[in-house]
Amino acid sequence: MFTVPEHVRQTATTLLSTLKPLPLDTPNLPPMLPGGLPFVGHASELRSNPVAMVQRGRDMFGDIFCVRLPGTLGVVMTGHAAQEKYFRFRDDEVSQREAYQLMTPVFGKGIAYDAEPQIMKEQLGFFHGALRESRLRTYTDGFIAESEHFFGQWGQTGEVNMLEVGNEVTLYTSTRCLLGDKMRFKLSKEFSELYADLEGGINVISFFAPYLPLPAMRRRDKARVKMVELIEKIVAERRSDPESHEDILQTLVESSYADGRKLTVDEITGLILTIMFAGHHTSGVTFSWIAVLLAQHPHIFRRLVAEQREILGDRERITYDDLQKMKLLEATIKEALRLYPPIILVMRRVLKAFDFQGKHVPEGSMIIASPAAGQRVPEIFPEPHRFDPDRFMPGREEDKRWPYGHIAFGAGRHRCMGIVFAQLQLRALWSHLLRNFEFDLLDPSYPVDYTNLIVGPRPPCRIRYRRVQQPAGA
Repeated sequence: MFTVPEHVRQTATTLLSTLKPLPLDTPNLPPMLPGGLPFVGHASELRSNPVAMVQRGRDMFGDIFCVRLPGTLGVVMTGHAAQEKYFRFRDDEVSQREAYQLMTPVFGKGIAYDAEPQIMKEQLGFFHGALRESRLRTYTDGFIAESEHFFGQWGQTGEVNMLEVGNEVTLYTSTRCLLGDKMRFKLSKEFSELYADLEGGINVISFFAPYLPLPAMRRRDKARVKMVELIEKIVAERRSDPESHEDILQTLVESSYADGRKLTVDEITGLILTIMFAGHHTSGVTFSWIAVLLAQHPHIFRRLVAEQREILGDRERITYDDLQKMKLLEATIKEALRLYPPIILVMRRVLKAFDFQGKHVPEGSMIIASPAAGQRVPEIFPEPHRFDPDRFMPGREEDKRWPYGHIAFGAGRHRCMGIVFAQLQLRALWSHLLRNFEFDLLDPSYPVDYTNLIVGPRPPCRIRYRRVQQPAGA
């Protein structure tokens, strides 16, 4: 008797679900964005230029409007009141799990978005110990060492693709913090190749059919198996070696659920991949946007160099405490994330219908927030298209006046815990660059690339660097 493979059955179920009628006859729905195509609705526009689509809807209808997506109704919520509503929902009111099924083949069954809310809360809680200040100080030493090693290989002058540089150097810094210094040099190549295959299986198609047997999905699944094998060997070594390790892997090896159960190797691998996907690629593209923005605004670059001199004086070696004092650099990173957030759309499935601004959002629809559009609302951030790090400095602090305005890392209780790690990593990398290099742009424009789910500048993002004669603090 012929048995239908599980992945084919799941694919068929997913694709058939796209044929369900949308609840367009629901009374008092938010207004529908004009346009769209038969069957796929606004998905094509969402794929080609999602921010323009969201902005078009906001210009026409304000804080809330509808779009048609394959098999579901999308409800876009932008503006401070709408974003506050979005990020204040409880887990029994909206579901991340149903919105991000594409991540299950990567993270694993029962891990992160595929876990029940209470289990997911426990799993994310394992990272709290890994992000306490004493660990962050250890990670800072790794960030600084990686900066010196990586950029020390650059010549006196040269041309680089800053998108590639950002992704590579943040992968190395992440590997140090995840698996330790020894594994950084021993496994970086193998780890990065497997990670690239995993990442390649995450695309627009996988949103609607994550188990479709396409080549990219098959490579993703093979890489997941090999990643577990790689991590299993390291975990076995850790459990047989009493040596203390100050990295995230060790935190997971030592962690237990509330019922006392230790994590399996599959769970440890899935949670390592969860933190990688949350922090590595987002930091990589933000690194490249900072390069572009500072080359476009040399007066900000000069102020940042002056901040380095003021804090470090004649010292060349920096510390965790030094990085904490770099307020203009912190504001610059925050402004880059405001203008060019790496995650431009976030989604939740509605479990309980609700009303907002006199409109009804039905159960089963998908609510969508957009950091890319929501962070350029002029009522929240004046002159929203202008690169202005001072908007986050003392005296202005526009993000504190509007706590649901800057949502690049989420907001409220759904704020990503990795924000401190990401900020620290980027500060360490850019502190080194500011003290040792100057930059020029090589291309006439650096447009946004919407072909990937993590959005950065369109390749090649070329920059010319020149090494300065002396470190700026010398």
